[in-house]
Amino acid sequence: MLDRYPDPEVFSVGVMYEQLRKRLQLEDMTDTWGYDRMVVSPDISRPGLCLSGYTYKFMHDRIQIFGETEITLLNQLSPLERQAAVKTVFSFPVVCSIVTKGLSPPEELVSASRSSGSALFVSPLDTTPLIHDLTDFFSEVFAPHVSLHGTLVDVYGEGLLVMGRSAIGKSEAVLGLVERGHRLVADDLVRVRKTGNRLIGSGDAMLGFHMEIRGIGFVNIAELFGVGSIKEMQSVDLVVRLFDTDLNDEADRSGLEDKHMSILGVGVPMVEIPVLPGRNITLLLEVAAMMNIQAKDTGSTSAERLNRKLIARMGRKRLRE
Repeated sequence: MLDRYPDPEVFSVGVMYEQLRKRLQLEDMTDTWGYDRMVVSPDISRPGLCLSGYTYKFMHDRIQIFGETEITLLNQLSPLERQAAVKTVFSFPVVCSIVTKGLSPPEELVSASRSSGSALFVSPLDTTPLIHDLTDFFSEVFAPHVSLHGTLVDVYGEGLLVMGRSAIGKSEAVLGLVERGHRLVADDLVRVRKTGNRLIGSGDAMLGFHMEIRGIGFVNIAELFGVGSIKEMQSVDLVVRLFDTDLNDEADRSGLEDKHMSILGVGVPMVEIPVLPGRNITLLLEVAAMMNIQAKDTGSTSAERLNRKLIARMGRKRLRE
């Protein structure tokens, strides 16, 4: 597990159980049998049709949910019919099964799960909420993802991904933001996942909320500034690239340049800030976040609004001439 989600390549039933045991209140009915089976799909299946004998395109590679409908169907069958129905399902290599609403699984279901090496769990949650929780978690696990070199910080609710060459001062600038009350998400290595059209960033599971400050070393932000200074994950709303320059270099001074960075096919607004002696980069990052919020709220940037006013003034001046 490199970030706060399991690696899809090694996402087994056992890993799923450890991750969701408390959240879904799962009780193991088969004594760790089938924990090595891999979860390969973010979708789930209701095996009602298969229990009735219709096996065409049965999605056995998905987690099977036995809700009230399936358990009621099984309980209405005779013992021999129930055994045959369950055998039909487990003639396929079922990943694992979950019985919802705290219902008692028939002995035939428990026995078939054990003999086929497939784990069976029981949860007290209602079927629909459990399915929503499962699919939400799986959509994150199986989402396209990428690792980026940078620092991610929550500034007024905006996720700023600060990038730039090594030792340019990313961590120091973000440390200043944390001191101002903003929250660190990840330093040095940011793992970004795409869910829908949103990009969600988080940190490395091993590094946690440590920052490397040159001349000082690794510091634990949560220990120094408290739990209010950190955040598990954050949307990536703005990329800020810090770059070296000197007084003669031409940087964007109007704010009219429309720049974006593509991350996993999603275009993220980007600003580029030249690093010069004496510049307060922490303050500039804070202003960049506020301007991004303002652009979302108004549909345009302050530079664009000022530009329209200047064009209108020039137009009126030409008419008077």
